[in-house]
Amino acid sequence: GCKRSVYAIKYVAKLVDSGYTDSEIGEELQKRYRDVVHKEIDVSRAPSKGPGEARVTLVEFVDYECPHCRTAQSLMRQVLETYPRQVRLCFKHFPLSLHTNSRLAAEAALAAQKQGKFWPYNDKLWANADNLTPAVLEKIAKEVSLDVARWRADMNSDEVKAAVAQDKSDGTALGINSTPAIYINGRKYGGRHDMESISDWVDEELGK
Repeated sequence: GCKRSVYAIKYVAKLVDSGYTDSEIGEELQKRYRDVVHKEIDVSRAPSKGPGEARVTLVEFVDYECPHCRTAQSLMRQVLETYPRQVRLCFKHFPLSLHTNSRLAAEAALAAQKQGKFWPYNDKLWANADNLTPAVLEKIAKEVSLDVARWRADMNSDEVKAAVAQDKSDGTALGINSTPAIYINGRKYGGRHDMESISDWVDEELGK
């Protein structure tokens, strides 16, 4: 009667095929199934893609200067293309202190969001992730046809700075210390960053 057990059996088989030892399999099962904690994450102000009534909510905490986050964006696109009606993606900022321009880039993206241009601005940030200087951020604002004067004012506003800080605080409260951090219906995703692994988790949520 436990539908999750079917996915657990498949997971064990996959771990065996990958050469995991008995003790390692036990540890992975513990993390994925026995120590499961569903976290409440506030996404009320987060930019999102996918239907609001989707059965699976995927929350991604990212840093614009993190190379792993940049790579993960193609995976997020694949997930949305594969599950167009079942998955909603919500985006949260988690600028890491070791990255010089990541906080400013997050503030720039939120300022673009205030003009309804978050996603096109976000896409260009990833395309320029190796060089997110203030001049590049403004160049992107012009490229996506923002009201640049308004964008500058919003980027420097207390409201936008507080919103980025709140996202970071939300992530810190979850215990996040690296990016990307992905949550699927409130469960911390612990699989590999490939379509097969993340689909396994999404399918489990849809099938339970």
